Amino acid sequence: MRTKRTSSMSMAAAFLALAGAAGVASCGGEKGQLMVVFQTDMSLPKDIDTIRVEATLDGSIVYDETFERLGGEGSIRLPATLGFLTPDDPAQALRVRVIASRGGKDGVRLLREVLTTVPEGRTATLHMPIQFLCDGSAEVERDEHGNALRDAQGNVLVKNSCPEGQSCVAGSCVPREIDSRALPVFEAKAVFGGGDGDSDGLCFDTVQCFAAAASAPVDLERFAANPGDCVAHAPGGEVNVALLTQGGGICGESACYVPLDAESDAGFRVEDGNVLRLPPEVCKRAQQGKLAGIAIADAGEGRCRKKGTDLPTCGPWSASGGGHYTGPDASAPIPVAVAQVHPVSLRVTAGGVAWISGTTFDEAGMARADGELKTAPPGGGEPLSLGAAQASPRDLAIDEVRQLAFWTNAGDGTLMAAPLAGGEPRVLLADLKQPEGLSLSGDALTWTELWGGGVFRALLSGSGAEVELGTPEDLMPPGSAFASPYRVASAADAVCWTYQGTLGQQDGAVACRVRAETHTIAAEQLTPREIALDVDAQGNAVAVYWASFEGGSVFRVDLSGEAIGEPEEIASDQGQLNGVAVDAEHVYWTRRDEGTVVRMPKDGGEQEVLASQQKRPGDIALDETTVYWINEGSPDQEDGTPVKDGAILKRAK
Repeated sequence: MRTKRTSSMSMAAAFLALAGAAGVASCGGEKGQLMVVFQTDMSLPKDIDTIRVEATLDGSIVYDETFERLGGEGSIRLPATLGFLTPDDPAQALRVRVIASRGGKDGVRLLREVLTTVPEGRTATLHMPIQFLCDGSAEVERDEHGNALRDAQGNVLVKNSCPEGQSCVAGSCVPREIDSRALPVFEAKAVFGGGDGDSDGLCFDTVQCFAAAASAPVDLERFAANPGDCVAHAPGGEVNVALLTQGGGICGESACYVPLDAESDAGFRVEDGNVLRLPPEVCKRAQQGKLAGIAIADAGEGRCRKKGTDLPTCGPWSASGGGHYTGPDASAPIPVAVAQVHPVSLRVTAGGVAWISGTTFDEAGMARADGELKTAPPGGGEPLSLGAAQASPRDLAIDEVRQLAFWTNAGDGTLMAAPLAGGEPRVLLADLKQPEGLSLSGDALTWTELWGGGVFRALLSGSGAEVELGTPEDLMPPGSAFASPYRVASAADAVCWTYQGTLGQQDGAVACRVRAETHTIAAEQLTPREIALDVDAQGNAVAVYWASFEGGSVFRVDLSGEAIGEPEEIASDQGQLNGVAVDAEHVYWTRRDEGTVVRMPKDGGEQEVLASQQKRPGDIALDETTVYWINEGSPDQEDGTPVKDGAILKRAK
């Protein structure tokens, strides 16, 4: 880990300057004033990158600004303040809305709304935190065709998930109306970590402060009996508390945290010495499997200060620069998602990362229908579930043109489809014989059936919910006696797949469909599983690579000539090979037994270990600048309970 100093550029100054330009008071007038404070417990720009602030006075807009590229170099910072002077009629209602988005202003994630008045004769503080627990509390309004509705200025209309007159706080819907007479007096030091907002205050170094934290579960039995009662237990003494998420919040090398404010209804309170009172949404998300638990660390003298509303988080987004923050090491793996259950397949597109969270097994060894397809932005963040309660999902393919995800369900013999933006999954094809591998090239979708022994290809037509699959074509070699087709890779002019055969026996094989003919290109293989195609600029395959799970070798066959080349062993003695990928210069693979991610030049040369000490690394994927891989994580406990330490990781090439 390396340490960076926070930036001194204050978002507060930017807000106040803009407020003055809009005819809204900044500070220091003889009238009363309401100072609205914007803070977040999330990571910028990973979780949110755009904030829109809108204020109306009795329905008339007095302030409307959008702030983009949050967390980037030269951008505005949080915490931030925006001041409003008492109007001529103090009874006029002031409505303030904060809309936070990811992926630009149309990617709405959450909405916080308050209806109040500006007090007379004093400056009051109104906290409007942008909270992880409210992520998902708003969405874009759409017409019957799914098109976003917009106002006269072109901004998307935003729909609140809470009932009319309410807004989200710490994951719960509460009345949006607040009596300004009950608001505390504004003090800059209580907002900016003891400073005045000019980067001179302290901040909370989340990763460092929870580096030695203990993990604790929330009491789900107590919550089930009373959904308003969410608690956990901590050791005695002063503590800091954070949510352990699947990717939201501030991430270190192995965990992602959302720090909670102490002695706050929206954070945590300590009762009876060691009982932590938490917002009900914490237990609700833990119950749904969306949280891995909570992290508890010592706080106090000689340690990290106790986190409160007066101590903002450190980061490149921070307006309080008096402390340091622990940033990611560019040479170390960075998590895209953590606390996953046995991920088994991975794809990377321009829009994000998609993977399958695998199935668990009960005490009798029977598979549960609890697999899931998930996506996240390339930079990480809380995953979006595209399909839950799936029956042993095994492999997936992404159609960027149609914005669809496809996957195989081995448990119920189905080929599934779902929109990448989220929506109801549907069965595209049923009655398959344990479908396993899946690949998409253009409109051609290819899959393998592990138990049935077949390899099939069919053409997609239509789009969205209307997408259809044509008549399947069997690609099996004539008279083939090979068993258990596993993974498949496809290009414009070729489809190649592995037959993993029988464990411990050299009866596996690799086959390719090239120029409308199917060929066995390698036989007597020892458990070949993962496969990848080297594709040229026209989308045609020039070579095929595969990895032998038990044999510990990586093989290559040239496909560029008139005749298919002979198998060439390019790496050996690699233990249990669990994934393979190719780019313009290198071939990459993962070693499940050694816990390493390795690459070597395609034309031969020294092997380079990109990552070590990984937990059963599996599938691997690439984009132009980054290598991504899966950590399948630890085996289940004896009773079948998953450990939930799988992860999706990345590092620069």
